Amino acid sequence: MPKDGMQWVWRRTPEIILAILAGAVFLLGLGSVDLWGKREQRASAEAIDTVEHQHWLVAEIQGRPRLEKPPLPRWTIATLFLVTGQRDEWVVRLPSVLSALGMIALVVALGKRMSGRSAGLAAGFFLTSIVFFITELRQAGNDGLLAFFTTLALYAAWRRLHAGTLDVEASTDPPELGSRSWSVLMYLAMGLGFLTKGPVILVLVALTILPYLATAGRLRTGVRALIDWRGVLLLLLLILSWPVPVLLSDPNAARVWYLEMAQKAGTAGITHHRKRDFFAMEWPGMTAPWVILAAFAVALPFRKTGRGYRPMIWFPWSWTVANLAMFCLWKVAKPNYYLPCLPGVALLTGIEWVRLTQAARELGREATQARRILQVHWVALFVAALVAPVVVGQVAPEFLGWSLVPALTLAASVVLSALAWRRGNDVLALAPLVASIAVGVGVIYGAIGPRLNARYSHRSLAEQLERELPADTRTVMFYRELDEGLWFYLHGRDIVPVPNSQPRYNRGADLLDDFERKTIIWDDNARIKADAQVLIDWLQSDQRQEEYVLIRTKIYDLLSSPKFFGPELGGLAQPVLREENLNRHEVVLLHAPSRNPVASGARRPRR
Repeated sequence: MPKDGMQWVWRRTPEIILAILAGAVFLLGLGSVDLWGKREQRASAEAIDTVEHQHWLVAEIQGRPRLEKPPLPRWTIATLFLVTGQRDEWVVRLPSVLSALGMIALVVALGKRMSGRSAGLAAGFFLTSIVFFITELRQAGNDGLLAFFTTLALYAAWRRLHAGTLDVEASTDPPELGSRSWSVLMYLAMGLGFLTKGPVILVLVALTILPYLATAGRLRTGVRALIDWRGVLLLLLLILSWPVPVLLSDPNAARVWYLEMAQKAGTAGITHHRKRDFFAMEWPGMTAPWVILAAFAVALPFRKTGRGYRPMIWFPWSWTVANLAMFCLWKVAKPNYYLPCLPGVALLTGIEWVRLTQAARELGREATQARRILQVHWVALFVAALVAPVVVGQVAPEFLGWSLVPALTLAASVVLSALAWRRGNDVLALAPLVASIAVGVGVIYGAIGPRLNARYSHRSLAEQLERELPADTRTVMFYRELDEGLWFYLHGRDIVPVPNSQPRYNRGADLLDDFERKTIIWDDNARIKADAQVLIDWLQSDQRQEEYVLIRTKIYDLLSSPKFFGPELGGLAQPVLREENLNRHEVVLLHAPSRNPVASGARRPRR
């Protein structure tokens, strides 16, 4: 390699290490774990319906239109199915993983412009190793793409508001504005984010930019700089590009969208399945393993040592804290809603890390405090490495051996991190810690996860159904609801709901309709029996040709009890397959000989 090339590689060593670690964390073993979670099961089912039935405008799952979420993630996965010609787990998860890698690159670039190269790289290392960020972005769903477009919009906004790299010491001077094209990019990113998860991206971006501009004394001039009519028109075009065609085909869609948002805010008039907690209590779980550093970073603008960072520091602070406060006001707020704010957490923590590591080498009271914070952080990680195998040994002793690998790696990385800092490598002191996280990811997703597939996945159920169902049975019915993972793993057969057993859109919308019409059945037992009568009527129908129906085990046991239908259900359908001892919704396959002579003569249960 030429001398200039070697020098370039040497200068870019931290960036190269970060890129390698990020690739390892998010790409290795991407398809080794089956689809478990509800969100990625739904994402895969929506994409499959889009491709197989050409439902590009509105997908259908569970036998009903899926209007609750915008279409861009579904379109992305469906397009990958068509381009790759494969229906594999890694294809479903690829958009989220690419979003993660894109966010890491944007955070590094933004951190460099805000507070220098060291802060940007530190932010990149932090974001790569936040456990919650890793687990969320290694699965399919809407939140990964939303987080990427939020980060892109805020990066573009910063580039518009600041033409060059910000001088921290001179950050109070009015900066030169960047190209107006950055404003257009900001609106483009917000529009794509709207097509990903609705209007929440507008709130996330506004609660980051406006407080920053207000504290910087640039609210009026900053807002004027960001307004671009080309961008506004582009935003409106993207916002309306999907809802308008949907409303033209189904005017009731507006009611479904309102209900979806109103449930989160607590204005829908109906309750949600999730108990409301104080959302800020989720903070430690969302920022691990950097909880201590992130907590000190949040306080940076209010400490004397943070004066040199004002007003720049309010940008990542508002991204992190103002949006956290907003979610605390929601009636229903889940941790994954905060995912678009984790790049802000990483930026804030990266700036604090550089301040602490540099201050700790000085003399005086501030240096002593900085050294103590770093020591507490290293000691906490070292203790966690020692305690983790003990916890695993008590909870899941079969994985004790595997848990020792990341635990020992983390303990060693703490020592290496402290030594690297003593040698003056502030940023590279993070590399051993992040590498230990990468090792943990490899163990969990490469060794432990695949061994749990049988307990969580629907692959084995699909294989059992293939063995149990006659070859000429192309349609399998189901009652009420199934986990969407079965659609992904069962090939060549249609899974169709029992007629009239599904809500028109979702159960929340139907419940609200019944409440407003005053037809709601308040007694739980009476409501269950009324709903189940649909199944009984279908089983008794002389027009029925399908002979096999899937039903969740808990529901089947309830309906077949003497309290409800008992012998009547047993006389109509017999179980030929029953799942037990699984960590997901178990199902029963019922065989009900058809009352239609043509159909019943054509099919026989296979034992």
